[in-house]
Amino acid sequence: MKYLLSVLVAMFSGMLIFFGPIGIYILCVLIIGVIFRSFLLINEIHKQVVPADSNDRVKEAYERYIKERDEKETES
Repeated sequence: MKYLLSVLVAMFSGMLIFFGPIGIYILCVLIIGVIFRSFLLINEIHKQVVPADSNDRVKEAYERYIKERDEKETES
């Protein structure tokens, strides 16, 4: 069923090209809308998979390095 729906959507979007500039405009708007919505969904998935308060080892190592560097500068 999903395959049939995909074929019908592809046929419809292909027919839009024959309507001239208006059809091409509508087709571009549809494609941009799909891309924008997929980016929003990927962002939601990322927020659920990677929690906001997760420990980042690189960030911790960088902060430790800065702290040690500052301590060495004050000693000199």
